[in-house]
Amino acid sequence: MAEPQGLLDNIKLSIPDISKLPVSAEIKQIDKAAGQVFDQLPMMVVNVVLGLMLIVAGWLLCSWVASKVNHWLVKAHMEETLAAFLASTARFVLFFSIFVAGLSVVGVSSTTLAALLGAMGLAVGFAMRGTLGSIAGGIMLMVHRPVKVGDYIEAGMGPNMIGGTVKRIGLFSTEINTKEFIRAFIPNVTMWETLLQNHTYNRMHMLRIEFGLGHEVNVWEAFGVIKRALTANPLVLKTPEPNLSVENLTEFGIMCMMEIWVRTEDRRVLRGTVLLDVMDALRENGMRMAYQEPDHVSIYGKPAHETLPAIKAGGAKKAPADEVKGDKL
Repeated sequence: MAEPQGLLDNIKLSIPDISKLPVSAEIKQIDKAAGQVFDQLPMMVVNVVLGLMLIVAGWLLCSWVASKVNHWLVKAHMEETLAAFLASTARFVLFFSIFVAGLSVVGVSSTTLAALLGAMGLAVGFAMRGTLGSIAGGIMLMVHRPVKVGDYIEAGMGPNMIGGTVKRIGLFSTEINTKEFIRAFIPNVTMWETLLQNHTYNRMHMLRIEFGLGHEVNVWEAFGVIKRALTANPLVLKTPEPNLSVENLTEFGIMCMMEIWVRTEDRRVLRGTVLLDVMDALRENGMRMAYQEPDHVSIYGKPAHETLPAIKAGGAKKAPADEVKGDKL
Protein backbone atom coordinates (compact mmCIF):
# COMPACT_ATOMS: atom_id res chain seq x y z
CA MET A 1 0.00 0.00 0.00
CA ALA A 2 1.44 3.33 -1.05
CA GLU A 3 2.27 5.88 1.64
CA PRO A 4 -0.06 8.90 1.53
CA GLN A 5 1.43 11.96 -0.03
CA GLY A 6 2.15 14.97 2.09
CA LEU A 7 1.26 18.58 1.46
CA LEU A 8 4.66 19.29 -0.12
CA ASP A 9 4.33 16.33 -2.51
CA ASN A 10 0.99 17.63 -3.73
CA ILE A 11 2.52 21.08 -4.29
CA LYS A 12 5.39 19.49 -6.28
CA LEU A 13 2.90 17.70 -8.50
CA SER A 14 1.09 20.97 -9.18
CA ILE A 15 4.26 23.05 -9.64
CA PRO A 16 7.07 20.84 -11.10
CA ASP A 17 9.75 23.54 -10.72
CA ILE A 18 9.49 23.38 -6.92
CA SER A 19 10.77 19.78 -7.03
CA LYS A 20 14.19 21.07 -8.16
CA LEU A 21 14.61 23.04 -4.89
CA PRO A 22 16.56 21.41 -2.00
CA VAL A 23 14.37 20.22 0.90
CA SER A 24 15.76 19.92 4.45
CA ALA A 25 14.75 17.34 7.05
CA GLU A 26 12.93 20.03 9.13
CA ILE A 27 10.73 20.99 6.20
CA LYS A 28 9.89 17.33 5.66
CA GLN A 29 8.81 16.99 9.32
CA ILE A 30 6.65 20.09 9.08
CA ASP A 31 5.16 18.83 5.85
CA LYS A 32 4.30 15.49 7.47
CA ALA A 33 2.67 17.17 10.52
CA ALA A 34 0.65 19.51 8.31
CA GLY A 35 -0.59 16.55 6.31
CA GLN A 36 -1.72 14.78 9.48
CA VAL A 37 -3.54 17.90 10.66
CA PHE A 38 -5.44 18.21 7.39
CA ASP A 39 -6.30 14.52 7.52
CA GLN A 40 -7.68 14.80 11.07
CA LEU A 41 -9.35 18.21 10.66
CA PRO A 42 -12.87 16.87 9.90
CA MET A 43 -12.78 14.66 13.00
CA MET A 44 -11.51 17.56 15.14
CA VAL A 45 -14.38 19.77 13.96
CA VAL A 46 -16.87 17.02 14.78
CA ASN A 47 -15.38 16.59 18.28
CA VAL A 48 -15.49 20.34 18.97
CA VAL A 49 -19.14 20.55 17.88
CA LEU A 50 -20.04 17.51 19.98
CA GLY A 51 -18.23 18.94 23.00
CA LEU A 52 -20.01 22.29 22.70
CA MET A 53 -23.37 20.56 22.27
CA LEU A 54 -22.67 18.48 25.38
CA ILE A 55 -21.83 21.60 27.42
CA VAL A 56 -24.96 23.49 26.25
CA ALA A 57 -27.20 20.48 26.85
CA GLY A 58 -25.56 19.99 30.24
CA TRP A 59 -26.35 23.60 31.22
CA LEU A 60 -30.02 23.12 30.36
CA LEU A 61 -30.08 19.73 32.09
CA CYS A 62 -28.50 21.17 35.25
CA SER A 63 -31.15 23.91 35.42
CA TRP A 64 -33.92 21.33 35.12
CA VAL A 65 -32.33 19.04 37.71
CA ALA A 66 -31.83 21.94 40.16
CA SER A 67 -35.50 22.94 39.91
CA LYS A 68 -36.61 19.33 40.45
CA VAL A 69 -34.27 18.87 43.42
CA ASN A 70 -35.58 22.08 44.99
CA HIS A 71 -39.18 20.92 44.43
CA TRP A 72 -38.53 17.48 45.94
CA LEU A 73 -36.74 18.89 48.99
CA VAL A 74 -39.52 21.41 49.69
CA LYS A 75 -42.09 18.66 49.22
CA ALA A 76 -40.14 16.59 51.78
CA HIS A 77 -40.77 19.43 54.30
CA MET A 78 -37.23 20.76 54.18
CA GLU A 79 -36.86 24.48 54.89
CA GLU A 80 -37.14 26.49 51.69
CA THR A 81 -33.87 28.35 52.29
CA LEU A 82 -31.81 25.19 52.73
CA ALA A 83 -33.56 23.47 49.83
CA ALA A 84 -32.74 26.33 47.44
CA PHE A 85 -29.11 26.39 48.57
CA LEU A 86 -28.67 22.62 48.12
CA ALA A 87 -30.30 22.76 44.68
CA SER A 88 -27.98 25.60 43.63
CA THR A 89 -24.94 23.69 44.89
CA ALA A 90 -26.03 20.51 43.07
CA ARG A 91 -26.43 22.48 39.86
CA PHE A 92 -22.92 23.92 40.15
CA VAL A 93 -21.25 20.55 40.87
CA LEU A 94 -23.16 18.74 38.11
CA PHE A 95 -22.39 21.36 35.48
CA PHE A 96 -18.71 21.36 36.41
CA SER A 97 -18.60 17.59 35.82
CA ILE A 98 -20.35 17.93 32.45
CA PHE A 99 -18.00 20.76 31.46
CA VAL A 100 -14.97 18.57 32.15
CA ALA A 101 -16.56 15.75 30.11
CA GLY A 102 -17.16 18.19 27.23
CA LEU A 103 -13.48 19.18 27.19
CA SER A 104 -12.54 15.49 27.07
CA VAL A 105 -14.78 15.00 24.04
CA VAL A 106 -13.07 17.92 22.31
CA GLY A 107 -9.81 16.03 22.73
CA VAL A 108 -8.17 17.62 25.77
CA SER A 109 -6.21 14.88 27.58
CA SER A 110 -6.60 14.29 31.31
CA THR A 111 -3.04 15.50 32.03
CA THR A 112 -3.52 18.67 30.02
CA LEU A 113 -6.95 19.16 31.58
CA ALA A 114 -5.55 18.82 35.10
CA ALA A 115 -2.81 21.38 34.36
CA LEU A 116 -5.34 23.70 32.71
CA LEU A 117 -7.74 23.49 35.63
CA GLY A 118 -4.90 24.10 38.07
CA ALA A 119 -3.77 27.20 36.23
CA MET A 120 -7.34 28.41 35.85
CA GLY A 121 -8.03 27.79 39.51
CA LEU A 122 -4.98 29.82 40.54
CA ALA A 123 -5.88 32.69 38.22
CA VAL A 124 -9.54 32.67 39.16
CA GLY A 125 -8.63 32.47 42.84
CA PHE A 126 -6.67 35.74 42.63
CA ALA A 127 -9.15 37.47 40.33
CA MET A 128 -12.29 36.43 42.20
CA ARG A 129 -11.30 36.67 45.85
CA GLY A 130 -14.55 38.48 46.63
CA THR A 131 -16.63 35.84 44.84
CA LEU A 132 -14.92 33.02 46.70
CA GLY A 133 -15.58 34.94 49.91
CA SER A 134 -19.26 35.10 48.95
CA ILE A 135 -19.30 31.32 48.47
CA ALA A 136 -17.77 30.88 51.93
CA GLY A 137 -20.29 33.39 53.30
CA GLY A 138 -23.14 31.44 51.70
CA ILE A 139 -21.92 28.23 53.32
CA MET A 140 -21.73 29.95 56.72
CA LEU A 141 -25.26 31.31 56.26
CA MET A 142 -26.49 27.78 55.61
CA VAL A 143 -24.61 26.31 58.58
CA HIS A 144 -25.66 28.93 61.15
CA ARG A 145 -28.94 29.90 59.42
CA PRO A 146 -29.38 33.43 60.79
CA VAL A 147 -31.92 34.20 58.05
CA LYS A 148 -34.42 32.27 55.95
CA VAL A 149 -36.71 33.01 53.03
CA GLY A 150 -39.51 35.34 54.11
CA ASP A 151 -37.56 37.10 56.90
CA TYR A 152 -37.28 40.88 56.97
CA ILE A 153 -33.61 41.80 57.40
CA GLU A 154 -31.28 44.77 57.39
CA ALA A 155 -27.69 44.24 56.23
CA GLY A 156 -24.71 46.58 56.12
CA MET A 157 -23.77 49.61 58.20
CA GLY A 158 -24.36 53.35 57.96
CA PRO A 159 -25.47 54.70 54.58
CA ASN A 160 -24.81 51.31 52.98
CA MET A 161 -27.46 49.57 55.12
CA ILE A 162 -30.29 48.05 53.12
CA GLY A 163 -33.42 46.27 54.30
CA GLY A 164 -36.01 44.03 52.72
CA THR A 165 -37.74 40.66 52.66
CA VAL A 166 -35.51 37.69 51.79
CA LYS A 167 -36.62 35.97 48.58
CA ARG A 168 -33.68 33.67 47.82
CA ILE A 169 -30.34 32.67 49.32
CA GLY A 170 -27.96 31.48 46.61
CA LEU A 171 -24.40 30.24 46.52
CA PHE A 172 -23.02 33.73 45.76
CA SER A 173 -25.65 36.27 46.86
CA THR A 174 -28.87 36.80 48.80
CA GLU A 175 -31.84 38.36 47.01
CA ILE A 176 -34.27 40.63 48.85
CA ASN A 177 -37.26 42.80 47.97
CA THR A 178 -37.04 46.27 49.53
CA LYS A 179 -40.01 48.26 50.83
CA GLU A 180 -40.18 49.94 47.42
CA PHE A 181 -40.43 46.45 45.87
CA ILE A 182 -36.98 46.68 44.31
CA ARG A 183 -35.02 43.44 43.99
CA ALA A 184 -31.62 43.87 45.61
CA PHE A 185 -28.72 41.41 45.43
CA ILE A 186 -26.44 41.35 48.48
CA PRO A 187 -23.14 39.41 48.26
CA ASN A 188 -23.04 36.69 50.89
CA VAL A 189 -19.68 37.96 52.12
CA THR A 190 -21.43 41.25 53.03
CA MET A 191 -24.24 39.35 54.75
CA TRP A 192 -21.79 37.40 56.90
CA GLU A 193 -19.03 39.94 57.64
CA THR A 194 -21.12 43.06 58.39
CA LEU A 195 -24.00 43.88 60.71
CA LEU A 196 -27.04 41.70 60.02
CA GLN A 197 -30.38 42.37 61.74
CA ASN A 198 -33.24 39.89 61.41
CA HIS A 199 -36.48 41.61 62.41
CA THR A 200 -38.60 38.45 62.10
CA TYR A 201 -36.27 35.93 63.75
CA ASN A 202 -38.16 36.04 67.06
CA ARG A 203 -41.87 35.35 67.41
CA MET A 204 -42.47 38.51 69.49
CA HIS A 205 -41.44 42.09 68.93
CA MET A 206 -41.39 45.05 71.32
CA LEU A 207 -42.60 48.43 70.12
CA ARG A 208 -41.25 51.52 71.86
CA ILE A 209 -43.37 54.60 71.16
CA GLU A 210 -42.69 58.02 72.66
CA PHE A 211 -45.51 60.43 73.42
CA GLY A 212 -46.11 63.55 75.52
CA LEU A 213 -48.69 64.65 78.09
CA GLY A 214 -49.57 68.18 79.08
CA HIS A 215 -48.20 69.53 82.37
CA GLU A 216 -51.69 69.74 83.86
CA VAL A 217 -52.47 66.04 83.18
CA ASN A 218 -52.41 63.57 86.08
CA VAL A 219 -49.83 61.08 84.83
CA TRP A 220 -51.14 58.08 86.78
CA GLU A 221 -54.70 58.61 85.61
CA ALA A 222 -53.46 59.01 82.04
CA PHE A 223 -51.44 55.79 82.31
CA GLY A 224 -54.58 53.98 83.53
CA VAL A 225 -56.57 55.24 80.53
CA ILE A 226 -53.81 54.20 78.14
CA LYS A 227 -53.49 50.71 79.65
CA ARG A 228 -57.23 50.15 79.30
CA ALA A 229 -57.01 51.20 75.63
CA LEU A 230 -54.08 48.83 75.06
CA THR A 231 -55.88 45.96 76.79
CA ALA A 232 -58.86 46.44 74.50
CA ASN A 233 -56.64 46.11 71.42
CA PRO A 234 -56.53 42.41 70.37
CA LEU A 235 -53.12 42.82 68.68
CA VAL A 236 -51.37 43.88 71.90
CA LEU A 237 -50.07 40.88 73.86
CA LYS A 238 -51.15 40.60 77.48
CA THR A 239 -47.91 38.88 78.48
CA PRO A 240 -45.50 40.58 78.88
CA GLU A 241 -47.65 43.45 80.09
CA PRO A 242 -47.40 46.90 78.48
CA ASN A 243 -45.03 49.23 80.28
CA LEU A 244 -45.47 52.99 80.60
CA SER A 245 -42.83 55.30 82.04
CA VAL A 246 -41.90 58.99 82.29
CA GLU A 247 -38.75 59.75 80.32
CA ASN A 248 -38.28 63.49 80.65
CA LEU A 249 -39.91 66.75 81.77
CA THR A 250 -39.58 69.62 79.29
CA GLU A 251 -41.16 72.99 78.72
CA PHE A 252 -43.43 71.35 76.18
CA GLY A 253 -44.84 68.70 78.48
CA ILE A 254 -44.19 65.37 80.17
CA MET A 255 -42.36 63.08 77.76
CA CYS A 256 -43.37 59.43 78.25
CA MET A 257 -42.43 56.07 76.75
CA MET A 258 -44.81 53.23 75.90
CA GLU A 259 -43.40 49.69 75.51
CA ILE A 260 -45.77 47.04 74.21
CA TRP A 261 -45.25 43.48 72.96
CA VAL A 262 -46.82 42.22 69.74
CA ARG A 263 -46.57 39.24 67.43
CA THR A 264 -43.87 39.77 64.85
CA GLU A 265 -46.30 39.68 61.94
CA ASP A 266 -48.47 42.41 63.57
CA ARG A 267 -45.75 44.91 64.36
CA ARG A 268 -46.18 47.07 61.24
CA VAL A 269 -49.95 47.29 61.54
CA LEU A 270 -49.89 48.08 65.24
CA ARG A 271 -47.16 50.71 65.05
CA GLY A 272 -49.35 52.81 62.79
CA THR A 273 -52.58 52.47 64.80
CA VAL A 274 -51.76 52.15 68.51
CA LEU A 275 -50.79 55.81 68.92
CA LEU A 276 -54.08 56.86 67.34
CA ASP A 277 -55.95 54.65 69.84
CA VAL A 278 -54.06 56.31 72.70
CA MET A 279 -54.84 59.78 71.38
CA ASP A 280 -58.57 58.96 71.10
CA ALA A 281 -58.68 57.48 74.62
CA LEU A 282 -56.98 60.52 76.17
CA ARG A 283 -59.19 62.94 74.24
CA GLU A 284 -62.33 61.16 75.42
CA ASN A 285 -61.16 61.60 79.02
CA GLY A 286 -60.31 65.29 78.57
CA MET A 287 -56.54 64.80 78.76
CA ARG A 288 -54.26 66.78 76.48
CA MET A 289 -51.23 65.39 74.71
CA ALA A 290 -48.10 67.52 74.30
CA TYR A 291 -46.03 67.85 71.13
CA GLN A 292 -42.56 69.07 70.38
CA GLU A 293 -43.79 71.73 67.93
CA PRO A 294 -44.00 75.05 69.90
CA ASP A 295 -47.01 76.34 67.94
CA HIS A 296 -49.14 73.42 69.20
CA VAL A 297 -48.16 73.43 72.87
CA SER A 298 -49.66 75.65 75.55
CA ILE A 299 -47.87 76.49 78.79
CA TYR A 300 -49.79 78.07 81.71
CA GLY A 301 -52.85 78.30 79.46
CA LYS A 302 -51.10 80.37 76.75
CA PRO A 303 -49.62 79.39 73.39
CA ALA A 304 -45.96 78.47 73.48
CA HIS A 305 -44.90 81.25 71.11
CA GLU A 306 -46.04 83.78 73.75
CA THR A 307 -44.30 82.14 76.68
CA LEU A 308 -41.06 80.91 75.06
CA PRO A 309 -39.57 84.43 74.77
CA ALA A 310 -40.14 84.89 78.51
CA ILE A 311 -38.47 81.57 79.20
CA LYS A 312 -35.46 82.51 77.08
CA ALA A 313 -35.27 85.92 78.77
CA GLY A 314 -35.10 84.57 82.32
CA GLY A 315 -37.57 81.82 83.02
CA ALA A 316 -41.22 81.02 82.57
CA LYS A 317 -43.75 83.72 83.26
CA LYS A 318 -45.33 83.26 86.69
CA ALA A 319 -49.05 82.77 86.85
CA PRO A 320 -51.18 85.26 88.85
CA ALA A 321 -51.88 84.37 92.45
CA ASP A 322 -55.62 83.98 91.91
CA GLU A 323 -54.93 81.36 89.18
CA VAL A 324 -52.68 79.45 91.57
CA LYS A 325 -55.38 79.43 94.24
CA GLY A 326 -57.92 78.33 91.70
CA ASP A 327 -55.83 75.23 90.82
CA LYS A 328 -55.48 76.30 87.21
CA LEU A 329 -51.81 75.46 86.99
